[in-house]
Amino acid sequence: MTAPLVELNNVNVSLSGSRVLTGISWSLLPRRHWAVLGGNGSGKSTFLKLVRGEIWPEPGRGTRIYRLDGEQRTAVGIKEQMPLVSPEAQDRYLQIEWTHRALEVIYSGFAGTDYLFRKPTAAQRAMANKLIRLLGVEGLLRRNVQELSTGELRRVLIARALVSRPKVLLLDEVCDGLDAPARRTLLRALENVARSGTQLLFTTHRNEELIPSITHALLLKDGRIVFQGPSKSLPKTARARTKRTAPKQTAGNRILIHIEGADVYLNRSRVLSRLTWQMRDGENWAILGGNGAGKSTFLKLVCGDIHPAAGSRVRRFEFTPRNTLWELRKRIGFVSPALQAAYRERLNAREVVASGFFSSVGLLARVTRAQWLRVDGLLAAFGISGLAIHPASAMSYGEFRKVLLLRALVHHPALVVCDEPFDGLDVTAKRSFAEALDHVASNGTRLLTVTHHIDDLPAATTHALVLENGCIVCQGELAEVRRHPSARRLFDE
Repeated sequence: MTAPLVELNNVNVSLSGSRVLTGISWSLLPRRHWAVLGGNGSGKSTFLKLVRGEIWPEPGRGTRIYRLDGEQRTAVGIKEQMPLVSPEAQDRYLQIEWTHRALEVIYSGFAGTDYLFRKPTAAQRAMANKLIRLLGVEGLLRRNVQELSTGELRRVLIARALVSRPKVLLLDEVCDGLDAPARRTLLRALENVARSGTQLLFTTHRNEELIPSITHALLLKDGRIVFQGPSKSLPKTARARTKRTAPKQTAGNRILIHIEGADVYLNRSRVLSRLTWQMRDGENWAILGGNGAGKSTFLKLVCGDIHPAAGSRVRRFEFTPRNTLWELRKRIGFVSPALQAAYRERLNAREVVASGFFSSVGLLARVTRAQWLRVDGLLAAFGISGLAIHPASAMSYGEFRKVLLLRALVHHPALVVCDEPFDGLDVTAKRSFAEALDHVASNGTRLLTVTHHIDDLPAATTHALVLENGCIVCQGELAEVRRHPSARRLFDE
């Protein structure tokens, strides 16, 4: 029998004093491609890091063995043969302090470094060009990676991971943040990667992302393996989303946001062009569009983080130019996976919610008694008081996302802006978070939501617009927009 490339025998993993994985026994045989499944907090990301050698098992029990090229290895030096593409890896590139061109990032994969220290050889350039065409990133090569959309940067990082021809490619929720065409392109590329001989090991919350080459599946629950074997034998689980009834909307004709003829330039390039749009009280909007369409820039314009070119008109609430950005931020709450990734400090849920008073990641000043009462009231109203003293690092992805929603609500905002709020959430967490947004809408706070999965939208959503190349191509009531050809192409409807 062929020896496994990776073998885990009765391994336990603890992080920050808490047990995350228990009794893990699993092996990776050649020519097998695995999907790692499970809910938020089940241990999927930790499992990938354990396999790659980024984290160590608890001492004194269990073994981890690697075999490459017929020789037994330790975890030292194994990472180059098992690159990992994950949200954490992507966040690292968004936090660097100087310019990284996409092509330089791809070339850096040959040495496995964050920076390009050596020019690639002719053979390496040929290899990189093949992957660049395969992943459809030719038009991104000269751009700063910090200016790329989530999906664009994801494809660049996958190309970077593949240039060194790894034995195994580890992918953590790799399709999150991608529009439907980009998901199709990526999944086709991964199918070709699997057929070329590189083994795949990736996590996902969506069955439709299980490409044909996936031969095996592993299901985790509470840090334990509850199933492993051929993917066709994976137990059928109820994944149908419960139909929700839209909460009653408060009627009103007051204009909250008004944008007229807005052009937005970033680094001398026009990102948004001649936008005209308004949002009234009683409306909850979805912002739809492909990767690079300008959705995140649109949200920044709404939130006042960027300004349009001269000649544009933007009015937010009753504010005048004399109002400060801090006053605006008290009227607009914000939630996103990127904001969640920014919380690296050791804060508990109560402190994370309180940080919303300062529009900061940490606590910039003393929290008053009245502010703590507001925090505790929100935790109780949303049924998560039990998380109050839990550190952020100990929360599941879905729990932390709901805590961030409460952070956005501390100022009683008129509008909550959600940028891809369902990314990284399992089916149960998505349903719970969507219901929380519906609850927010039923209390009079309006919603502005960006998503690549239209069926994830809160039931309270009433209107939508579609962006293409920085222009609004259709807008109106949600049902009407869904029938528009641009939306149908975007969501394969």
